[in-house]
Amino acid sequence: MLRLMRLNNQKYYDKCQNIIKNKKGSLSIYLAIFFVVIISASVIFIKETKNRAIESSTKSISSVWLLSELGKYDRHLYEKYGIYGFYGNRDEIVKDINYMANYSFKDKGYIDYQGAEVNLSSNSIANPYIFKQEIVKASKSEHFKNMIQKENRREDNGRVEDKIDGKVYNKAILGDLPSNGVQSSISISGFASKFEGINSISNLIKRGSEELLVDTYANSFFKNYASNNSLGETVFSNEVEYVICGKHEDEKNRKRVKHYIIGIRQIANTFSIVSNPDMKGRVQAIASLTGAAEGVTEALLIEAWALAESENDYQTLIRGGKIPFKKSSQEWATQIENISEGIKEGYIEMNYTHGEDYNQYLNFFLFMIDEDVKLLRMMDLIQLNMKLNHYDDFLMKEYYVGLDLIIKVNNREVAVSKSYY
Repeated sequence: MLRLMRLNNQKYYDKCQNIIKNKKGSLSIYLAIFFVVIISASVIFIKETKNRAIESSTKSISSVWLLSELGKYDRHLYEKYGIYGFYGNRDEIVKDINYMANYSFKDKGYIDYQGAEVNLSSNSIANPYIFKQEIVKASKSEHFKNMIQKENRREDNGRVEDKIDGKVYNKAILGDLPSNGVQSSISISGFASKFEGINSISNLIKRGSEELLVDTYANSFFKNYASNNSLGETVFSNEVEYVICGKHEDEKNRKRVKHYIIGIRQIANTFSIVSNPDMKGRVQAIASLTGAAEGVTEALLIEAWALAESENDYQTLIRGGKIPFKKSSQEWATQIENISEGIKEGYIEMNYTHGEDYNQYLNFFLFMIDEDVKLLRMMDLIQLNMKLNHYDDFLMKEYYVGLDLIIKVNNREVAVSKSYY
């Protein structure tokens, strides 16, 4: 029995030893696989870390290159209009980037520079959205505040030889304008129903802060018929009127804005007459003397009186005066008994101390225009004036506010972008 027990124990012992040996062999395999994985992961990690370091270094260095390109902004464009923009020639920019890259990487053997691609199209200043960001930024700057407080004098470079008559006929110049092919107009006929309860034209304007800055920019950097703002030599004298109307002649834009102002004033003046018992009574008294149908005659007399007053209002506005939006009978300039004479020479001076001036009416019309159309016409003016004063071949579409760069290093692509805003 004892011998049998020893034999069984020996068998059990041998079996355990075999199990241990097998486990040790499996463990060795597992450990070998584990270490291979760890080493491979470490190699990949080190390589990726190196690549990320190279990418980070490349981005940092290339950002300096882009800042160098952005530093080439056109100083005339900035000084005259507060806008940053550089002339963009893709081939020339790539040439500059290659030169700076070869210089920057010449002592970095671990970086293999393989070229660069430049994209400008998404940063064109002729894009209304980008142009708006530029002028909004300009309107908030200290430079803008200084510009509107001082006279801007044109640099006489001897190239302005043609007589400036406020007209543009050249089809090539017109064809290159940013607003070419865009049409937009203002209709004031639907505003009659909105005038009740309104005591200022400003009450009709509802816009956000950026829209307000855009219109403020237009009134500050462009001339209008009532004030040229000492802005130097420009193709048009009635520039804000051009933004509103889009005609390529000063006189056509002036007349169109006059038509708009008189239209607004006639609605307001008509409302003043019919809501004032004394004035309406005077109309009815004269209508009863005509012998014609009193209702028709009364309506014609009201229209004629309101028109005569509106003509006088316009004359007051372009002379720098103000006009109350709705007038009392004491604030009325014309008399119904004399309206047949019309407003021929001069006007009746009233010297109102409250109301809106010419610029505020222009603001209202600017508010009425489609924003993209407004921005494109502002670009037109900048392009025409830059042609007149600085570069005969100036085109807004060839100027940019930033650039996107793809750099190829070590068979990888690194994307970098920079802009003025």
